[in-house]
Amino acid sequence: MSEPCTDLRNHMPVGADFAYFDHAAVSPLPALSAQAMADYAFTASTSGCAQWLQWSAAVAQLRQTAARLVVAKTEEVALVNNTTQGINLIAEGFPWKAGDNVVVPENEFPSNLLPWRNLARRGVELRTVKVPPSGEITPDAIRQVVDHRSRLIAISWVGFTSGFRIDVAKFVELAHDCGCLLMLDAIQGLGAFPLNVRDTNVDFFCADGHKWMLGPEGAGLMYIKQEHLNLLEPLGLGWGSLATGAFDPASVEIKQAADRYEGGSTNMSGMIGFGESLKILEDCGAGRADSPIAAAVLENVAELQALLTAADFEVHLPSDPSRRSGILGISWAGGQDLAQSARVYAEARKFLLERKIMLSVRGGRLRVSTHAYNNEQDRQRLVEALDNFRG
Repeated sequence: MSEPCTDLRNHMPVGADFAYFDHAAVSPLPALSAQAMADYAFTASTSGCAQWLQWSAAVAQLRQTAARLVVAKTEEVALVNNTTQGINLIAEGFPWKAGDNVVVPENEFPSNLLPWRNLARRGVELRTVKVPPSGEITPDAIRQVVDHRSRLIAISWVGFTSGFRIDVAKFVELAHDCGCLLMLDAIQGLGAFPLNVRDTNVDFFCADGHKWMLGPEGAGLMYIKQEHLNLLEPLGLGWGSLATGAFDPASVEIKQAADRYEGGSTNMSGMIGFGESLKILEDCGAGRADSPIAAAVLENVAELQALLTAADFEVHLPSDPSRRSGILGISWAGGQDLAQSARVYAEARKFLLERKIMLSVRGGRLRVSTHAYNNEQDRQRLVEALDNFRG
């Protein structure tokens, strides 16, 4: 078996000490990204804003890189602090009428539930879709909940506990057939898997950069299909929203681009580091339909499944291999109640962390989230340590 994405691993200092399997939580930074952020901090401390124009140009380049990654127009990409901010901008800016409803799977991460539930004050109903314990959701399950007052479907590309990866184009087609738009929470997929907004016809997506895109926390993306820009109410307006870019209090014309939502000062350091991370991923082929990043992620998952199964662990994955992501669950504490299992897995996580093996506990089991640069040594370390813990 070939080693997954050696080029990407060369950018990841974390691999020297850690077997890092927690990309669905917070990713480690590539060396170039960390250096870019450190350079920003040093320059800011020694010369203030003397290089602000260069920093601003780097942020503008980030939008262009992000647009290429998803085959969008640069004008359709806005930079946000996190997925939650982006979802709230869409939820609050959408032209709802009392009696409308929004459709959301019941197992969504809170950031893709609370903003929609909060619309009850405006007379908008939140309709949740039942999802089986496997996390596997179908367009038909969504269709059963949609009616003539449904205006938008909000759904995650990848389930944060199950790792189930939807076929985005099929869900968008369903939404449009039902007269709805679709908002994709892309945080658990973007960076690991290619997303072509032209081919999928997705209407909106939001994704923070600190997971599979290998960026820092507080730096993310929001995509608004160009034809929907003026559908949404412009919120969070400030000097950065102005078409002229001037500081004139009399200026009223706002940008005809998604970055109208970047009203004030940005997380300059974070965005600069995020830009470096996206350039690395782009250079490694992340945005291509035949992405070697995606192939390596799925290869890692398959190898982990084989090793863990051989060691008598229970592996939790979507039944359809084409719907898998970089996330898999591990359990072995059969027969224990939930509280006992939770304690066992929390202790296992601590045991692994002491040995510089990083993962999370989600959904009542261990959650492994592997990226393209994880290799055979990482996988062996994980399985052997789990076997030692279990005794």
